[in-house]
This record gives sequence, structure tokens and C-alpha cells, in this order.
Amino acid sequence: MLKLSKYTVASDLFLDNATGEYQRVLFSTRTAKTRLINESGWVALQNMDFDKIPSNYILDLVDIEVIVPEDEDELNIIINRNNASIEDSDTLYMVIQPTASCQLGCNYCGQVHSSKKLSIEHQLKLLDRIENKLRVKKYKKLEIAWFGAEPLSGLSVMKMLSPQLIKIAENFNCSYSSKVVTNGMLLTNDIVKELIDLHKVNFIEVTIDGSKEYHDKRRHTKNQKETFDKIFNNILSIVEGESAIQMRIRCNVDRNNYLGVSPLLLLLSEKKLQNILDFYVAPIHSWGNDAHLESISPQEFGQLEINWLAEMNNLGFNVSFVPSRKPIVCLAVKSDSEVIDAFGAVFNCTEVPYVPAYETVSLYSLAHLSMPENIGEGKYLRNFNDEIQNGNLPCSTCEMLPVCGGSCPKQWKEGLVPCPTPKYNIKQRLILAYASEKAKLNEPIH
Repeated sequence: MLKLSKYTVASDLFLDNATGEYQRVLFSTRTAKTRLINESGWVALQNMDFDKIPSNYILDLVDIEVIVPEDEDELNIIINRNNASIEDSDTLYMVIQPTASCQLGCNYCGQVHSSKKLSIEHQLKLLDRIENKLRVKKYKKLEIAWFGAEPLSGLSVMKMLSPQLIKIAENFNCSYSSKVVTNGMLLTNDIVKELIDLHKVNFIEVTIDGSKEYHDKRRHTKNQKETFDKIFNNILSIVEGESAIQMRIRCNVDRNNYLGVSPLLLLLSEKKLQNILDFYVAPIHSWGNDAHLESISPQEFGQLEINWLAEMNNLGFNVSFVPSRKPIVCLAVKSDSEVIDAFGAVFNCTEVPYVPAYETVSLYSLAHLSMPENIGEGKYLRNFNDEIQNGNLPCSTCEMLPVCGGSCPKQWKEGLVPCPTPKYNIKQRLILAYASEKAKLNEPIH
């Protein structure tokens, strides 16, 4: 016996001009696969009248898990798959914050910055910690994320660590790669060349909060100087230098700057960057402060995002309308991944270091490089999938769970609702994906 999977989403009904039929796009969040179905077929699916649907189509829907065994515990299947992905991961992923320094004074940032850099003593202990992890479990890859405050302000630390990290990876027959999340102020051609050649960086993410008018009101230096022109010109220079590195722009948005997204997209298009850079918009959330009070409601943000995605598609950006499976929600659920800050503290979340609100909160603390044994209570986030499986979070009944993984464990713990925007606009995303693909092929999709 079979049933319609609860992890199935159907778009609203639309008229396909090419076929003259009313259709829906089906989305299996279990497999992140889509199919087109007419209205009579959708009604039959909902009523589980499978004999009214062609057998070859039924087999296809079984294959993409829109239709599943009637007695299957679907939540258990998803959680077990997620846990298996965590257990089977062959990548040791570590986040290193080489400094607590940052030039910017962003008005939504919860961090308190200082000139502190990771000491030589703590660097050596960090290298030992990573080496021990590689010794205990067989990995194929070592991936380092250089994160902030502003990691490029700690380039001297990175210069000391990178060659040794690369050597450690070689000693354990692991491949090595790294990435940088930066404000872009120091991202000159010379530094990018060093990032590629010395640090084996293959990905850079830069934050730009809308067009110049909006960005400079939010992401200014600590002495209120504007930063947009410097950051944008750095990006242009890198692109003109044809650096072989993947770049992405993140645009943080709340009620104060959402009108700056479209002008920024147009500017990037005018500079012919749409085929070179990836771009995404992220809603502002709490960072141990009240930044979320300026947030746009999830429903409003979902509609704005649909408009931005459509704009991006029309301008030639690479757009992913349909979310992918997300079996590993973040590093917090991996027992081996950690965040190390410039003071030598070890955490399970990138948003905790340097934030006063978390200084006495042990939920996110795992250890300190100076102490041989782990401290703190960081296991809560490690057990996030268990919390979902036990029905302690709304994720246990949400059809989007397979493609969001439950979103942010930390925000759930703090009583916030971190559901990503596809939860609120997936039906529109599915129709946009269908229309976009059909336009590329210039023919109907069946």
C-alpha cells in the first residue's frame, strides 16, 4: 500500500499556455525533485486514487518519493538520513577567527571588537587539536573557514597557520581548501593573490547591504566613514584581474534598507557581474541584541524575495529557485566541527564569539584551547536532530524539513522562529522555476 508523502508541496494552479492545460508543479522535499502534474492528477494523488494515474507516472513519483509506503515513518526516515550524512561526512570543517578586530561599526552587529589576535600558544594548540581530529577519524578533506570579526585584519595569523594546516592535511592524505567571509575593505588584488596562492582560498563572501545610499548608512567604519565605494571598487578590480576564485555577495536586509536591493542588482548587472558573482539576500536576525526588531516579517520578506529572484533571473544572474536537500543543517550538529575565536575559546556556533550577551551562556561553549578537557554545555545543539525527532520543535511536522534541516538550532533555543523564506514562498518559487526553465528551452516541460 502507498500514500502521498507529507513532504510534498504543490504550487498553485496555473494555465500552461503551451499545452492549454491547468497544471501544478509538484516538489518532493525528500529528494528536491520537481514534476509537472495536471489538476485531475493532483486531485487523484490527494485522494490516493492511484489507479486513476498512469502507471509509468506512479513509478516516477515513487522514484522521487512523492509516493511512499503507507506504513513508513517519514520523519524517522528523514532524521536517520540526516544523521547518516553527519556520520558519513568525510570533511573536517573548522572555523577559525584569527582576530577580534574589525574596521566597521555596523549598526546591527552584536559583536564587541578588539585588537586581539590568536596567540602563538593558541595557534600551536589549535594545530594540535586539528591534527588529533584527523588522527581519530579518517577524513578525505580538511576545510577551513576564515571568519570574523574581520579575518583579513588578522592576515598575519593566517600567514602563520595556513602553511602548517596545509602540511597537516598532506600528512593525513587529505585535500585542503579554505574560504573567507569578509567585509571587503582589505580585499585588494595583492591580498586576493595571496589568499589563492598561500592560503588555498577558493571562495570569498563579501557583504554589501544594498546600493551606496543604503549600505553606507549601515556598514560604515567605526568613525562613521563610508565604505561602499571602497568595497565595490575592490570587487571590480578583482573581477577585472580575472582572479580564479568564486565570489558571492550577501545582502543583509531589514526595514531600513530593503529598497536598496534592486538598485544594487541593477548596478551589478551594469558592471556585467551577474555571470561572475553569486548573490543572495538574508534577513537580519538577532545577534545577541535587538537587531531582529527591525526585521521584515517572514511573510513580507518571502514576497520581496520572490520579486528579487525574478529580477535576478531577468538580469541574467544564476538563480536557484528550488532549494536543495540539506541533511547537515550547520556545523553545530557535527561533533567534530568547531569555531575557534581569537581568545582561544571553542564554540559550536559562528555567531557567539565577541558577543557580550553570550559571555555567560555555556550552551554554545565547547572548550578552550588552553584546557585539555571540554567544558560548557554545547551538546544541546549537537542533539538538534533528536529534538526534532522527539517532536520538541515545529520542524517535526513541517513539509519543508528535508530542504531546510530545521534551520538555525541556536535561534530555536532562544525562542525565535528561524524558518527560511522558502517556507513562505515555495509555491511561487516552483512556478518561477518552471517558467524560467521553459523560457530557456523555448518549449513546454512535461
